[in-house]
Amino acid sequence: MIDEYYISNDTLLIMPFGKNKTRIYDINGTYTIKKSVSEIVDISCQYYGSNYQGRYVGSKRLLNMDYKLPIIVDEIKEVVIFPTCSPKSDKCIWICVNNIDNYEKYKKTAKIKFINKFNLELNISFNSLENQIMRATLLLMKLKKRKNFSKKSILK
Repeated sequence: MIDEYYISNDTLLIMPFGKNKTRIYDINGTYTIKKSVSEIVDISCQYYGSNYQGRYVGSKRLLNMDYKLPIIVDEIKEVVIFPTCSPKSDKCIWICVNNIDNYEKYKKTAKIKFINKFNLELNISFNSLENQIMRATLLLMKLKKRKNFSKKSILK
């Protein structure tokens, strides 16, 4: 059991694990922490200079959507996570889009293969997973575009 954890570019996913506990899958290993998933997401956003609500509002504005929004946790390292269901649900898993190697239909659900060869079967449809990955990728693309635009503006 660890005392604290901040979502980073090494994070694969964070998922509920019992009452007010979270299982964290990271490139470097698997950890358990005595905090809820939503606490870890919010604390991680705060660590990088905002909070969950601020990141949510930013995503809503950038994507012009308001349901199951991906968020930018760390804009410098471009870490984007997305929820598998409503973030208010105690079953919500947050997945880091940056570390997905592949995903596929698996029986009536979906399976994700991460860059470290870890596989996870999710209890959501393939179409739902694909939609969430596309939203997260779009958010990441918009972030990169804005960062490039800002660099060009500064150089002029």
